[in-house]
Amino acid sequence: MAKRPDPAVEDRRRQARAAAQAAAARAKRRRTLTQLAIVGGVAVVVIAIIATAVVLGRRDQVPAAGSTPVASGSTTVGGTSVPFAIGGGDDTATGVRVGAADAKVTMDLWVDYSCPHCQEFEATNNGTIDGLVAAGKLAVVYHNIQIVTDYGTEAGSASACMAVHDPNAWPAFNAALYANHSAQTDGWGASDLASFAAANGGGDATQKCVTDGTYRNWITANTAASAKADVSGTPTMFIDGQKTDTLSGQALADRVNSLASA
Repeated sequence: MAKRPDPAVEDRRRQARAAAQAAAARAKRRRTLTQLAIVGGVAVVVIAIIATAVVLGRRDQVPAAGSTPVASGSTTVGGTSVPFAIGGGDDTATGVRVGAADAKVTMDLWVDYSCPHCQEFEATNNGTIDGLVAAGKLAVVYHNIQIVTDYGTEAGSASACMAVHDPNAWPAFNAALYANHSAQTDGWGASDLASFAAANGGGDATQKCVTDGTYRNWITANTAASAKADVSGTPTMFIDGQKTDTLSGQALADRVNSLASA
């Protein structure tokens, strides 16, 4: 005759089986969650890689603002047609060259449209410089940089746009950018300068160039290059490659005339 199971023993066995089943269920859930986390992590990495590729792809598709302006031809200074070049290399790599190729004297001016001293120098000496350039005695290379306010960068970019697309309007526009500078115009952006360019002889191509800020980075690069050229402030003047005090008025005319007749 079979012995009846002890109820207490059976109860303990049921509890043990239930505990084992619960532990197995918990282990299965942990495995499932781990697998989901791994899959999710891989998905995040894949999405990040795809997003990075898209961003890089878009960046590659956007033209870089600040390519070097390059143009050559002629412009009118003091009623005389003279050679004109920008960004072609050598002395024009960082500037605008105005004047005869065989001019006896070359003057490099490192200037900033936002510099009040440059504004004063321009107002005082523009007529003298134009007369010397028109006479074939002097060629000037204007290196526009920015060390005072953002107007120097925005106006510098606008100046380069005018030089490339409307060179005959550049000499007057160069002078106008200095005369235009004030505490109020320090806040001007590209659209303001595009309108200003239009009022000073800039055509559609010049206006679009200014609005796009095409040559902002060129001005930034020129500013960096100025340190290598031993420029610590503006205006800085070099005559025939030699750094000199900033000559003005009759002293400037006398120096150029003396060198041109030597």
